[in-house]
Amino acid sequence: MLKILLAAALLASAAPAVAADHPATAIEAAERAFAADGLALGVRDSFLKHMADDAIVFRPGPVSAKALYEKRPSSKTPRLEWWPQRVVIARSGDLGLSVGPWAIDGQRGGYYATIWRKGAGGDWKWIYDGGAAADAKAAPSPETPASQGSVASEGAKSPPVAIEEVRRLEARLAKKAIDNAPAAYRTFLSMDAWMLGPNGTEDLTPADIDGRLSKYPPRMAMKMIGGGSSTAGDFVWTYGQVGWATHDETAIQAHYMHVWQKRADGWRLIFETLNNDA
Repeated sequence: MLKILLAAALLASAAPAVAADHPATAIEAAERAFAADGLALGVRDSFLKHMADDAIVFRPGPVSAKALYEKRPSSKTPRLEWWPQRVVIARSGDLGLSVGPWAIDGQRGGYYATIWRKGAGGDWKWIYDGGAAADAKAAPSPETPASQGSVASEGAKSPPVAIEEVRRLEARLAKKAIDNAPAAYRTFLSMDAWMLGPNGTEDLTPADIDGRLSKYPPRMAMKMIGGGSSTAGDFVWTYGQVGWATHDETAIQAHYMHVWQKRADGWRLIFETLNNDA
C-alpha cells in the first residue's frame, strides 16, 4: 500500500518547527516539505517533484515510481495528510528513514515508510515509498516533532562491504524463517525496532513487536531483491519478496522493505514494512 493512500495537509508555512541540533532533522524536514507539496500540488506532482529518478514503489512488486506516476493525471483529491513520527539517518548523513501515520480527509489509517537519499547537490529525494497496516489512532499529532533514532558510531569498510554483510544476514534470516519465522526475526531485530504489516495487524502499533510476531505465520519463504547502503556503510535498506501459507493452505505473496543499522553488537534489523500483494 503506497502513500497514494496517504496524506499531505500541511502547508510549508504552517509546518511545525524542526530542531536543527540532530542530523536526522534533515529527514524530517524533507518529509514535511513533501507532505506540504502533497496539498499544494496534488499527489502526482508532489511525488514526482520529491522522488529520485531511480525510486521504486511496490505494485505489488518493485516498479519504477517515476514511470508509474508520470502516467497519472494531476489531482488534488482526495485530501491526503501524512507526517513523520520517527526518523533515522546514517552517520554519513546521506541516507535515512522516515515513518509516520497517514490520514484521508482527516480519518487516520495506517503508516507510511520512506527511504530518503541525499544527492550530490545536497537535495533530498525519496528512493522508496510505501507503507502497511498499523494502528495510527494514538500517534502524535502533526505538530509533534518526530522522534530521532540513534546514529551509528561506526560502519562497514565500504558500501559494497556493508551490502554484502547485510545480504548474508538476509540469507540467514530467510533460512531460519523457513522453520520458525517469529523466532528468526527475534534473532535479528533491535530492541527499538518498528514493524508495519502484514494485513491483519491494523490494530497494532509499529512498536508492538511481540504482538506483531504473534500474528506472523510460523513459516515464511523470503528472498532479497535489492537495496542500497549509506556512504559510511552503517545504514542499509533492502527489499524483497516473501510468501507463506495460511492455516487453510491459502498461498500468500508479499513484499518487504528492511532497514539495517550497524550497532555496537553488530547489524540489527531496525525496521520492516511487509505488504501483502493483494
